[in-house]
Amino acid sequence: MEETKRRYVGIDLGKRTYTVAIVGKRGAVKLSNGKTTVEGRQALYRKLEASDKVALEAGNLAFIMAKELIAAVGCEVRVLNPSNLALIYGTMKKTDKEDALKLAHILEDYKDERLPVVPVPSEKEMQRRKLLSSYRNEQGSRNRALNRLHALFVHQGITTIVKKDLATAEDRADTVKALVGLEREEAEHLLDCLKQYEKRLEALEARMAEEAKGDKQIERLQTAPGVGPKVSFAFLAYLAVERFMNASQVSNYLGLVPRVYMSGDTVRYGRITKRGNGYMRALLVQAAWAITWSKNGGALRERYEYMTKTKGMSRKKAIVAIARRLAVLLYTMLKNETDYEVRKFKAGGKKEGEEIAQLALSA
Repeated sequence: MEETKRRYVGIDLGKRTYTVAIVGKRGAVKLSNGKTTVEGRQALYRKLEASDKVALEAGNLAFIMAKELIAAVGCEVRVLNPSNLALIYGTMKKTDKEDALKLAHILEDYKDERLPVVPVPSEKEMQRRKLLSSYRNEQGSRNRALNRLHALFVHQGITTIVKKDLATAEDRADTVKALVGLEREEAEHLLDCLKQYEKRLEALEARMAEEAKGDKQIERLQTAPGVGPKVSFAFLAYLAVERFMNASQVSNYLGLVPRVYMSGDTVRYGRITKRGNGYMRALLVQAAWAITWSKNGGALRERYEYMTKTKGMSRKKAIVAIARRLAVLLYTMLKNETDYEVRKFKAGGKKEGEEIAQLALSA
């Protein structure tokens, strides 16, 4: 299809409304808005044509609409990463109409390979992400309730109680007996809340275990050190192997590579970019710590000890490097369809900083 004959459509989504900009076949611009209800979305789809090319900013509703657009209209859809759309966020003027129009112009002016496209997840990936999101929210609520409970003891001058004394329901029931008055009443309320949070967490863990049962990819990932049900489940929910050409792209996607500043002969490495999914990155760091504590940590544990004890690298920097290598290992296992093999660590080769800098520049 000739590019001059197609329309470019930008859709800026809010929680309850959307704004759409259509750049016509002769450059004419048509702006409109509507509601994000099912009826409102269907009304929008009736205005579009199969020859249109549509852009939306990434988000849960954007993924839903992308699938609906393909099914109902049959047009091309590009879901874009908003953090990489400097054309929108770098402007002094930012309104819903301006954002929708800029999305349309981005499609008109840039080739697909230059767009920060976010792949639309499959139904299975979406379900797994929802489970993980629910689990993360419940876990956060539990942690906040525990912090509030611990603070009650401090308010009454009881400073001998530490958070590990509140780890289980039995421990908490015995410990709160030391409180009196209003603090005791609030503590009893928090105990009820914690009971509900932990019950929900158990249900979600059981749901994830059931979802993972018989999944060969999840079982394969768990052969790697430090990788349990949660890490393997999340890795497959957020990182579909077929979307990445190599391990370098995985490292960049997770934000586990450093910022690189180059000017003339000067090369300086900054902190890691922290782009991509922060939850997955945090899980990999937790798994990396587990590797360093395990007797079965293998080459990754040996590498950590080499970096910290022999090379004098800080533990925090070293653990990020181990998390990055773990991500690369998991990707390689899935791509090659092989289980984890125990190998010895060999010191030497490229310096860690130089190696990850090359990965950053390969994005």
